Amino acid sequence: MKNLLTLKTITLIIVLGNLQFVLAQDANHMNKQRRYDEVSWLITHNANNNDTDAPQGFFGCLGGRNQSKGIKAQLQSGVRSFMVDIHRVNGELRLKHGSPNMCMMDAKDFNNIMEEWLRNHPLDIITLHIQTGANLGISGLDDIFYGRRTGYKNISNYIYNHSTFVSASRPANSGSDTYPTIQEMITKNKRLVIFTETNYNSNLYRYEFSHTVQNPYRASQVSQLWDTNKFIADRGVDHKTILTVNHFAGDAPTYNADKNKSRDANKDVSKKAVTAWFQFGHRPSIAVDYYSLSNGNGTIPQINEVNTFNEVRGKFTDPSNTSKHIRDVNVYLAELVNGQWKKVKNVAYNGVRAKWHLFYSFPARPNDNRALFFEHPNYNFSPRFIKIGDYDGAQSKTFTINITANQKSASRSFVQTTKLDPLAVYPNPSTNGTLTFKYNTEKPKTLILDLYDLNGQHIKNVTHKTVTGENELQWNSNGLKGIFILKGKLGKETISKKILFK
Repeated sequence: MKNLLTLKTITLIIVLGNLQFVLAQDANHMNKQRRYDEVSWLITHNANNNDTDAPQGFFGCLGGRNQSKGIKAQLQSGVRSFMVDIHRVNGELRLKHGSPNMCMMDAKDFNNIMEEWLRNHPLDIITLHIQTGANLGISGLDDIFYGRRTGYKNISNYIYNHSTFVSASRPANSGSDTYPTIQEMITKNKRLVIFTETNYNSNLYRYEFSHTVQNPYRASQVSQLWDTNKFIADRGVDHKTILTVNHFAGDAPTYNADKNKSRDANKDVSKKAVTAWFQFGHRPSIAVDYYSLSNGNGTIPQINEVNTFNEVRGKFTDPSNTSKHIRDVNVYLAELVNGQWKKVKNVAYNGVRAKWHLFYSFPARPNDNRALFFEHPNYNFSPRFIKIGDYDGAQSKTFTINITANQKSASRSFVQTTKLDPLAVYPNPSTNGTLTFKYNTEKPKTLILDLYDLNGQHIKNVTHKTVTGENELQWNSNGLKGIFILKGKLGKETISKKILFK
């Protein structure tokens, strides 16, 4: 009897411990007054490529796995952000990784799991980062999310539409870089955020590389995850506030996921997040293989710890031209010595200084009493520095401090003779054929843009529309390669830019 009671007691402790673990990972336990991009998410890389959802078949699973648990179990563990690959295979919709048509998950099962979870967990936000096969098309996505095939559920009402979402935190004409709070998304029941690596010019399936930024993803050894090039922008737009940091190593030459490498990599999720946060100047989400394996603390507890850190964020603004992008801001850390701030070190990684663009963010961790100073060859900043100790803590709070960038005297004299560009165009060069045009105009103005070759031959009409407020337009060149001239007007202001499509 004594042994039986002891066994029951041990079992109860294990159950309660596991229950606490699961509850601690639920997305609904975060600070709901934070904006969507003020949360670090753990992302399961190739979430569908797992031991549960994709049958191995007679010849096994070529290419290996990326996760041990199925997507439903990932949700139950607390994962709320997923990288998945969706393809059309012989007319059927399948989630699979790689070219062999094996280890495939039926998209109907994926749809049903998402529908059930969203319906039964009304406080959860789910994010999908989707890589699509060449023949899937937007119709394939509509089939899945609008439930247009037998056995599929319509979950389109949950999809977050950034262009039409209006709230107190995201007023009308807020622009593409202003996100609502988690609570506002819950209240409006827009709890499914979708990004796609293919540009469908859709407000529901938002183009990943116009609205987010990622670091390079390929590594064959865990040590390579700490190479200098893993802390630079690779795909996407470098000033975007949604940053995905890829943190997984596979076996060359195919880079299949490796459990032992994942265990080693996953013990440092928190360290990677903080390092990337300072280097990019944006709050990161971390993508991993085998999220349930780690040689140290679990990946979800680590990302939850990162989410407890207070955050300071804001925007660099030139009052003489509020639409101008302030780029390449350097920062350094200082300590108070005898009443004076003394520089301790540059914010840098392996000797490469961080460069912050347009927006900034950094963690204000508990007991950090340093100050962070801003530097730029052409600007003086107000405030010049932020004392981290004024905001430090682990209360999951976000403090917004916008920084005024006043042009230095040499820059001012230059500006008097050089007209500032009324339109920001990026990325340039463009590696995927897509351009983003950012404007900021208080009154409605006509934006006219055309593309010419270097001989002055007209190539394409880009846009002709009336614009107002602070916003962005995306445009795809549909396969153009080479150097072109973008010409046009925003109201009475002339635009002329050289554009490179790689």
